[in-house]
Amino acid sequence: MTLLLCRSALRSFKRRVAYANITYDHIVGWSTSSIRRQHELPKLELEANNEKYPHVIHVDTANSEGSQQEDSVDTSLTDSLEEEMIRGLTQVTWERVDVCFHESRLKYNAHYNIQVRTPMNLEGEDVIYHMIDNFLV
Repeated sequence: MTLLLCRSALRSFKRRVAYANITYDHIVGWSTSSIRRQHELPKLELEANNEKYPHVIHVDTANSEGSQQEDSVDTSLTDSLEEEMIRGLTQVTWERVDVCFHESRLKYNAHYNIQVRTPMNLEGEDVIYHMIDNFLV
């Protein structure tokens, strides 16, 4: 029932975007924060190719609704709560933005850098600008 309510609420949004640290986030792992199974994570270079957003290294546009659900079920997770959550969440479309702070002075604060929680985490400012520039107001 909870997953049904969650999906219903998520479907009310025009767009759903997950920003995820690919490295150095010791609180939320990359596959969890990007709503992907381990084998679905793309092979990425750690270097950004955009001067305006130096920490944004990969943008994956939305998949069609439900297209991932059955195709990529991880057999090792079939009965787990994690697999149930991923299956439920991937029934709606997601855009994914992969972020990397591996060259940052405070790379071990990646979890907080992506949120820019304090002035100390200002290195993630470009990620916030990426959000602003890519969302319709």
